[in-house]
Amino acid sequence: MLKFLLFLLLPLFTFAMDPIRVMYITYNLKERDFKAGVESVRKSMEAQGLKVLRTLTISDAIRARGNETFRNYYVVFGCEFDGMGDILLKAPALSNIVPCSVAVYEERGRVRATVVNHQVFLTQYRNNLTLSERREISQVYRRLHSALASVSTNKPAIPQVPAMKEDLVHEDVVEDLDFDTFKTLYKTALDGVNMNILDIMDIREDSPKFSIFLACNLSYGEAILKDIPQFGTLAPCRVYLYEKDGKVITGYINIPFLLRSYGRHLSKENAEIFRRADQDIKQALKEAKGE
Repeated sequence: MLKFLLFLLLPLFTFAMDPIRVMYITYNLKERDFKAGVESVRKSMEAQGLKVLRTLTISDAIRARGNETFRNYYVVFGCEFDGMGDILLKAPALSNIVPCSVAVYEERGRVRATVVNHQVFLTQYRNNLTLSERREISQVYRRLHSALASVSTNKPAIPQVPAMKEDLVHEDVVEDLDFDTFKTLYKTALDGVNMNILDIMDIREDSPKFSIFLACNLSYGEAILKDIPQFGTLAPCRVYLYEKDGKVITGYINIPFLLRSYGRHLSKENAEIFRRADQDIKQALKEAKGE
């Protein structure tokens, strides 16, 4: 009976726990020099067969805007694998964890590397995938954790979590526009609200198509990463779009859910920035749809 009650209460305990501990896994790097730490992460990932696509020099860009005291902060972006496009078509929300982002930053005199707890997403959308597909994603993250552990002084546990009762992404259906037309209009609209598109990853170029916009707003990033440096594991922001049943569907991380989860870690001003980011994306979507 006790086990049964614990099972029922587990979803309540999960985010009653510190959401930072549930959502993110943080390593303390052996390297004390920041750029040497970034390089050790990159080399270790590639040694595990995890291709690094790019390194986002976020702190350099923020300092160039005038904030010279912003902490050292880079994001190492990569982890593509064969068959990723087919998996994302079945579980598009997983585009928030594949490709992967490793946030490398300075905190309290240490160089740290943080990755998202992939179990949060994988558990939520497990029924969309076969067992072998779930194992493939888990294997990518096992290699990523092995890479980080080899250059770190600690080996943190990866908490298992039950599926959330709320979707981790927000999706919209686009009517009366073909994929390529909507893709062009949406990119322009996102750029127009300063959700600047760093790159477009065309995961599947043949129908059904799947693309991911890698978006960045340095003003928002500067504020949010000050309070929650771990959040860079979801950077750059991923806005995805794909074809399904003759329609175009687009989605991005469920920002109101994040706000409810992280509320105690955010100042009032930075919580408002989260809300503005959500409003900006929704405004761009309305513009692209011609509403």
